[in-house]
Amino acid sequence: MEEQQAKRRPTIKNVFSYAVGDLYGGGAFFIIGALFLIFLTDVAGMSPALAGAVILIGKVWDAISDPTMGYISDNTRSKHGRRRIYFLIGILPIFLSWFLLWSNFGVQSEVGKFIYYLLVYLLFNTAFTLVMVPYNAMPAEMATNYKDRSKLITVRMAFSQGGMLLGAVLPLTIVGFFGTPSVGYMVMATVFGLLFSIPWIFVFRGTYEQVRVLEEPKKLKANEIAKKISKEFGSTVKNKSLRVQISMYIAAFVSMDVFNALLIFYIRDYIYKGIDMGGNYQILLGIVVVFQMLSLIIVMKNVNKFGNAKTYRIHALSWFAALIALIFVPPGAVFYVVLVIGVVIGFGLSGCVMTPYNMLAFVVDADEMITTKRREGTYAGVMTFLRKIAQALALFLVGLGLEYFGYVAPINDIVQIQSDATLNGIRLVFFIAPLTLIILGVISSLRFKITPNNHKILMSEIERLKNGGSKKEVNNKTREVCEAITGLDYKDLYIKEAE
Repeated sequence: MEEQQAKRRPTIKNVFSYAVGDLYGGGAFFIIGALFLIFLTDVAGMSPALAGAVILIGKVWDAISDPTMGYISDNTRSKHGRRRIYFLIGILPIFLSWFLLWSNFGVQSEVGKFIYYLLVYLLFNTAFTLVMVPYNAMPAEMATNYKDRSKLITVRMAFSQGGMLLGAVLPLTIVGFFGTPSVGYMVMATVFGLLFSIPWIFVFRGTYEQVRVLEEPKKLKANEIAKKISKEFGSTVKNKSLRVQISMYIAAFVSMDVFNALLIFYIRDYIYKGIDMGGNYQILLGIVVVFQMLSLIIVMKNVNKFGNAKTYRIHALSWFAALIALIFVPPGAVFYVVLVIGVVIGFGLSGCVMTPYNMLAFVVDADEMITTKRREGTYAGVMTFLRKIAQALALFLVGLGLEYFGYVAPINDIVQIQSDATLNGIRLVFFIAPLTLIILGVISSLRFKITPNNHKILMSEIERLKNGGSKKEVNNKTREVCEAITGLDYKDLYIKEAE
């Protein structure tokens, strides 16, 4: 696929127009991770295992929708580009799916609840895929150099964590204004449905795609398209940088998912033994997210100075140390002790959340060195798919764990005192899973070789080959860098596959 890129660089307007879309990406996933399981068990009245099954089974659809959307995005041809058109299309589905997800229309039977929430969860995931797969591909479309991409991702992460902050503070506050939780959740769903859907107007109007000369996609039959999507999706695993980036990404985000999902149980049931928390849960989440946001400028500077992998390790180890400290907080402890730990957690999560997203555009550059193609949509589809599968598995296993350890849901909105066995089980999962994942993420990061300097070498070599340079004329340093980044012998790089 032959293409030419214009030298356009993102302005401040472009950067903020792009970034505002992740109010939805960060906020929606945070609220799902922190509240959806407890909503299904405590408000909708489903068993923890069945509630977890809704989340897990809903992701089976993503096995089809995410790679499909990546392929569609790469092959779309419209006057608005390959990606941006979907930001307009997704506005109504975003609002509708979010509203229905937190609504209860009087369904009483366990089977009826299961079917209803499974269907609306499928709708939510479809809407999320429709906009977020093209959205994740945009940094590589809007910027070509390391610093511009880092700026886009940094501001995006600020909005993402702004969405998380709103998700930490507002939902339960809104619910608390109403005597009936089910009504409160519907109002919350309306407010956040508007907050998540309206910004996509600005994303559409304020972003752009690089000028490219692209071949028209061939017209294929349905079975040929399915085969091609499967091939495109599967071929990404050849890219060593993607394998490493995904390992770091999943480790960081699943550890955060488990932490968010069990935090309310840990604070309410273990530290306060079922006593009214008086808003402490929201305060702690707010502190964590605020310090995630405040730390972003440090993360951006470290990324530009040290690269993504080293920055990830610095923040992952801070996150690890904070969790260790949290283990030793006894029941009934003065809450400011937990808040101090929350500050360190926020600093740690900031780098763990930002760097994997920042790495994606550079991983796509490595793919161009392998395939000669620009497949931002396919790679964004891989990343979105694995993120949602990982969160689903995490929440499903948390749900199974709660049921196994004998968790008792509130009765008539009255919090129940949990048994020692239940509390010990919650505490075990709350700490062991995140700590193990953080260690695995740090180990994986040691294998990521796209530093700022190596990226310059990679892009210079791609440009040289694109302009007709001979692979035989490559120098030893460039060969070593390309092989370290891609994980392939240089002779196997920059080869266009037969259609």
